[in-house]
Amino acid sequence: MKLLFAEDEKFTREGIRKSIAWGELGITELVEAVDGLEAVAIAEQFQPDIVLTDIRMPRMDGIELATHLRRKYPLCKIVFMSGYADKDYLKAAISLKAVSYVEKPIDIEELEEALRSAIAICLEEQRHLANDAVARDNKSYIKQEAALQLIRGGFDEELLGKRLLAVGFEASLHAPAVTILSKLITPQPTKEIINSIIESALTGFENPYLYALKDDNHVILHLFSSGKEPIENSGLHHVSYELSSALKKEFHSFSIAAGKIVPTVKRLQESYTSAVIRLQESFFHKPCSVILHDSHGSEVHSEHYQVPAELFNRFQESLVEENFEEISRLLNTVTADIHQHPGTLIVSVKELYYRFALEMDKFARSRNIILFDVSEENNVPWKLILECHFLDDIHRVITQKLDELKQSFRERGNGTMSSASSRIIRYIHLHFAEDNLSVQDVSDHMQMTASHLISIFKEATGKTIKQYVTEYRMEKAKDLLRNNRLKVLDVASQVGFKDGEHFAKIFRKSTGMTPSEYRERCQL
Repeated sequence: MKLLFAEDEKFTREGIRKSIAWGELGITELVEAVDGLEAVAIAEQFQPDIVLTDIRMPRMDGIELATHLRRKYPLCKIVFMSGYADKDYLKAAISLKAVSYVEKPIDIEELEEALRSAIAICLEEQRHLANDAVARDNKSYIKQEAALQLIRGGFDEELLGKRLLAVGFEASLHAPAVTILSKLITPQPTKEIINSIIESALTGFENPYLYALKDDNHVILHLFSSGKEPIENSGLHHVSYELSSALKKEFHSFSIAAGKIVPTVKRLQESYTSAVIRLQESFFHKPCSVILHDSHGSEVHSEHYQVPAELFNRFQESLVEENFEEISRLLNTVTADIHQHPGTLIVSVKELYYRFALEMDKFARSRNIILFDVSEENNVPWKLILECHFLDDIHRVITQKLDELKQSFRERGNGTMSSASSRIIRYIHLHFAEDNLSVQDVSDHMQMTASHLISIFKEATGKTIKQYVTEYRMEKAKDLLRNNRLKVLDVASQVGFKDGEHFAKIFRKSTGMTPSEYRERCQL
């Protein structure tokens, strides 16, 4: 318990301070002030539970002090001391709801009794506040549990209605209702913030509503019809955008989706499900978007995005040619096309960009460049993409890696060595399927001696030409083995091996499994 003691007479102040066993009364903190003005300044930081003050003081008297404190700290208890027993001061003390009025000269026992009364009142009020807080928390918990039950389905309608009625929530469970679902990405939401935002967004909304934090990132909000106000699309849209405005004050990134209006609360699970489906579409929109159930944009292009047959060949060729501008244009085109097909499965989109990342990583490693930090055992490219909540975020991650790759080449320089190694790689990619491809073939094409060819390639890539050809053939073989219609012998032939057994031996050495085992694993 904190007490502020205001008294201008030094001897009186010291005498009272020394005469009372403050700790035994329950006063744990005591601060003194020489007049009302100093007491006001101290109270700003100290925020006392009890104020013991003289009435007559210079600069600001006890009545002015009490008036100020009562306005700013309404729960603060005031005990007056005065040597002036006139009626005006007594009336002022009564009007300010002073706990007690002790006349000077001070009787310590009388003062202690007055302070005990003030402390008792403080403790009683604290108990009431604590009980009120528990009651509020219990009501809030019951309402939030009800909000979650409504999306799970299979609830006892009569029992749920009784529980809600017991906490003062009145809404017909046989009238129309709708669910709004919000995904909050950054920062991490808390119950306190969500409570504040929902209450702020629904100020003036007369219909009953329930809400709950479903998990670490999702908030559900149910709106119910009332006798006076039915649920209509216009009202649903208004609440959705008000909620968006309120969220923007606290969250950098989020999405909101409204479900369809259902005829009864019993069918709220349907509204929630439609909101979940709509929320999936936010992946294809900008952050802080609002997706409404009657929006038709997603239905126009609801078919899935189809990956063009030559997409990865073009991507690989552009990498080999170090044509980073072409790769950038290719990524922009793909992203724009996917934006037009919000019916596409999000996991399929992430897998597509993951393949782009793998191709870039593979190419970078072939040139002795580390594009992804693999100091951890985690699959870094997949982790980067998986953590993205929007298509544009994935596009940004991939293009950032492309810029890093381009910068690495720029720092390395565009000398003859880099140009020559790129031409060597392009030739290998064009002729890898020829079983008799040799270093001499590449040397003749490049019009340089074999020893010089080997030297500049090793310096540029860290690999021998033979090693690079074998690795490239194995990567192509993996791609072909994923196509279950091709026989292993056909795969061997298409990657430059006449002898199937020799191909299987090299493949096993490279991957740790036979071609057939690799294919089976890919089919799992």
